[in-house]
Amino acid sequence: MMDDDEDGDTIIADDLSIDGNENSTNNEITSAEAAERRYDKQRYRSWMSMLIISTFVCSVLIASVKFFAPGRFYSEEDTTTTYDIFGSGDNGMGDSANQRRLEDALDYLVTKEVSDVITLLPNNTMSPQYMAAIWISSIDQHRINIPKADGTSSEDEYPFLQRYSLAVLFLSTGGMSWIYRLNFLSGTHECAWFTVFRSDDLPPDQGYAMGAWCDKNPGTLTERDQDDNLWESAIVTDIHLLPNNNAVGRLPSELRHLRYLKTLRIYEQAFIVGEIPSGYGDLRNLQILDLEANQLGGPIPSSFKFLNKMTLLNLRRNRLTGISADAINQMDKLAALALDSNMIPGKLPEFNLPNLYGLTLSDNAFTGQIPISMAGLSNLEMLALDHNKLTGSLDILEGMTHLTHVYLDNNKWDHEINDGFFAGHDNITHLDMSNCSIRGIVPDHFFKFPKLEVLDLSRNLLEGDLPGPDIASTNDTTTKLQYLALHSNNITGPIPQGISKLKSLKHLDLSVNKMIGSINEELGELKGLEYLFLGNNDFSAGKFPAWLQNLTNLEELSLKNNNLSGEIPEWIGELTRLVLLDLGENFLNGTLPDSMGDLTKLWILILNSNNLRGSIPSSFRQLEYLETLLIDDNSFKGNTAPVCEGRGMDRITHFVSDCASNSSTSATA
Repeated sequence: MMDDDEDGDTIIADDLSIDGNENSTNNEITSAEAAERRYDKQRYRSWMSMLIISTFVCSVLIASVKFFAPGRFYSEEDTTTTYDIFGSGDNGMGDSANQRRLEDALDYLVTKEVSDVITLLPNNTMSPQYMAAIWISSIDQHRINIPKADGTSSEDEYPFLQRYSLAVLFLSTGGMSWIYRLNFLSGTHECAWFTVFRSDDLPPDQGYAMGAWCDKNPGTLTERDQDDNLWESAIVTDIHLLPNNNAVGRLPSELRHLRYLKTLRIYEQAFIVGEIPSGYGDLRNLQILDLEANQLGGPIPSSFKFLNKMTLLNLRRNRLTGISADAINQMDKLAALALDSNMIPGKLPEFNLPNLYGLTLSDNAFTGQIPISMAGLSNLEMLALDHNKLTGSLDILEGMTHLTHVYLDNNKWDHEINDGFFAGHDNITHLDMSNCSIRGIVPDHFFKFPKLEVLDLSRNLLEGDLPGPDIASTNDTTTKLQYLALHSNNITGPIPQGISKLKSLKHLDLSVNKMIGSINEELGELKGLEYLFLGNNDFSAGKFPAWLQNLTNLEELSLKNNNLSGEIPEWIGELTRLVLLDLGENFLNGTLPDSMGDLTKLWILILNSNNLRGSIPSSFRQLEYLETLLIDDNSFKGNTAPVCEGRGMDRITHFVSDCASNSSTSATA
């Protein structure tokens, strides 16, 4: 038998033995927490989608350009082509003309300090820079003019720099191992170094361009045009590498020479390492910089102070360790700044960005209080400070009435909320203040916010009754609240009358509180509920709630420790979407209904600590996805064949039942 007396609705974690003989104290996770983790992922995906999409709508450029481009779709790209610069074949280096071109290229690159001289030395021929010099001088079919180091051919300089810098980008990031080469290092003009990818959300003759493209829209040019000189004066303005394309290496400093670049997006490349080159501060026309989800470390370069045209700076999900507020504050057009999921320590930066509408600093190592300067971010709509070590008051946020998405959870705020808290924030859509040590009550007006979809105040020190009259007065035709989590507080009183007005609710968690009275049958009118947790309260004794039969959309249900008595009804099998069912620690009796075998999506079934008897129904053989089954501390008899037979025990990882004894009332494995 396993000790399962920890507060909350509990399932067993990964490394327990099948017979439950090991202690689980250090390996327990509440099902509410598991659901919240899924919600966190959805929340951040939603947040970043809104952040980027909104910014792109407001920006002059669209980073993920879509356009007509017949004949240029990825299905026609030859992904088996190799770029064998130092292969066994003739790479052109033996030709005397090409040798002179290479010497001129190296002379120019060294004299003009285009690349670090060390990367261009003869003993470093495998550096991306030296390889790019060989390619552009000896192999490239485009045969671009090599500019003179003395400056007498200035008209050739930028076209050469542009092509060379993009070649270095390709080679610095392991381009020869990219899954899709995006036409890089092809014989065409670099404005053709892109591939258009089809998407189900676009018409068949449109797609998303990935690669490099220019101020002259490539989608308007025919293949014949690409062979003419129409692109010779074209300037690369956008680089958008395909995410998860097996890029490996470091960001090259040579990109600093692309002074007309407006968009740079190199994101979700798990093997891009090193620091952000300080030279990127020379990209004075840059409006969008998106380097999300790489492995970039070090501080954000102070040279970013020169990027005063920037509107979107997305550096989230890296390993950055520092930030200069002074540098960021020079970006007076910045609308969205995403720095969450890094390793930045210290106090919150004092930003002075009048046009900022989105700020995410979550999941770093920030400490201290919210700086007074944040009150000056009067246009801020999205604020994420969660998962830090922040303390102090939240009063500074009271005047920021444009806020729509606010994430303050998993900090240690010293704040008491009352009926005046956020009273004027009618634009609030998401408000997450879970696990952040706040005190006080659940304000009445929260249930009147016309746009509120997510409210999470769980794992705090809140007290008092829920605001029943205000819920009852809610207009059930306009309320948008979908996610309400108040678990793990000290909330008292009954589930309020009028809760059925919250017609949009999908997630309701009131567990681990001190609520009393009978479980309100109005919950049965919330037919959109997918997640309902009411466990570990002080509800009055009662039968298994008949109104649950109406909630056929339920996926997770916990009525743990709710003083329930009587039999589990046969209609429980109608809740066929259930993935988790927790009825543990009640006074349920009788036998398990055969219909429970119809719950074929069940992963977790918790029935321990009741007065159930009989044997495990043969229908349990149908529960092929079942991973956790707790039936201990009951009066079952027989064996566990319906659970184990034909399954090879390869699916169930947590199975706890009473051990066999001389008594005939114990189930055996």
